[in-house]
Amino acid sequence: MGKARETRSRGEITVNLSLERPTGNFWMDMGLVVLINEFGQGEYPVDEILDWLLEKLVQESEQGKTWIYPANLFIKVTGNLKLNLKLSKKPGICDICGDISLLTGAKMWMFPFVVDPDKFANFYSGMRRGLRLCARCALAGVAGYLGWIWKRHGDVFHFFVFNTELRELNRLYREVIKPVQEARRNDRGSNFNFAFFGNYIHETTLGLLLELFKEIKKPDKISQEASRFLEELLGAKGAKPQHIILYSITGESGRAFKMHALQEFSELQSLYRLYETWYNTIKNKFENETRPFERIKQVFEQFVIRRNNDYDTLYRDKIAKAILEFGNPLPFIEQFLFESDQPLLKGTLEILEKYIEEVLNMNERIREDLARFGKILGIKSAEKNEMGLLYSLRNARNTTDFYRVLNDVQFRLQLTVPESLLAIEEGENISGMKWNLLKSLLCIHAMNSFLIRNKVDEKSES
Repeated sequence: MGKARETRSRGEITVNLSLERPTGNFWMDMGLVVLINEFGQGEYPVDEILDWLLEKLVQESEQGKTWIYPANLFIKVTGNLKLNLKLSKKPGICDICGDISLLTGAKMWMFPFVVDPDKFANFYSGMRRGLRLCARCALAGVAGYLGWIWKRHGDVFHFFVFNTELRELNRLYREVIKPVQEARRNDRGSNFNFAFFGNYIHETTLGLLLELFKEIKKPDKISQEASRFLEELLGAKGAKPQHIILYSITGESGRAFKMHALQEFSELQSLYRLYETWYNTIKNKFENETRPFERIKQVFEQFVIRRNNDYDTLYRDKIAKAILEFGNPLPFIEQFLFESDQPLLKGTLEILEKYIEEVLNMNERIREDLARFGKILGIKSAEKNEMGLLYSLRNARNTTDFYRVLNDVQFRLQLTVPESLLAIEEGENISGMKWNLLKSLLCIHAMNSFLIRNKVDEKSES
């Protein structure tokens, strides 16, 4: 739980560290469990905690003492590096936890996400003065720098903070986050593992979550006990899940950090159950597949477009956003196929099939009809050099356009359209689904089949 320490001498100001008393702020709660892991629960002198924090946050460099990276993007005090709370002489109400205690002002250089509302108006924007914090919240706020997960990609900086009931958060930090952080202590690109990452918040968040999910099925960076705890936390094997939230923040690092976005993800258990269906599908579908996670990782990694001498991951971010929010990723996969000119990697359609079944609730018959018809449509379009039909299908803006293309398909390729695609209903639904959802899936199957056939023809000609 933490190191046993001698505490309190007469006249010292102390704080109580307890897993029974959350601060109410995601950043500070993470900092609180960092302190509890080091000190244990109990009453501790403020100066003792400040000394420890200074030791952890300051390092020797060629320029002398500096704040550790990447906390130095936020902490801008230079010269005589020290931590001093400057507590008030009279007690007041802490703006975070509500305790009546001696208070200190929250400075932007020390508390990046609990700051003067003039600096970050989207945090606590209703307050017209700077925040006033009790010693416990202030210390936890500083300790938050030691509990975050961060990833740097060029000038873009992402960081992540989990939040749940304090006892569970304490275990998550102690058994999962801290061991990985310590293993990557000297890495200036990240302090955690990501399946993939990029400039954007959703793709990098998905990359983090997939890496965590991997540790449940086949622990590598954490212990077996930690893996079982993570599995329970995410509600696997019938365990009652805890309410757990992931806060993802993205911004630009320069002379100071400029925040671009903050997202809250609270459906982590549902995402893990979805991952389990993908994992089992890949494992069962491909007889020789010994590394299902790698296959899933590669499926999402592929959604990248090379532009000049750089890689654009915007499609991957849009697809990741749809997945994380249980929305519709099909239009973005459709657009990606037409722009990339490369067929989808092995396993993509199988993962997509499970997502459409589990999340978009498309019935099996229509899924099978679209897959079968789309495959034939793609092959025939390649054989007859009728790629224009596929572009017309992609560009259909309403059911009138859609059926006009299907009529052309029947006439020019002599293909019979499945009856399920002709069952138009009120509200431009087809067979109980939104018409454009079916259109996108048909396009994906058709264009993927077209590209595969073209690759085969190119090989046979060479």
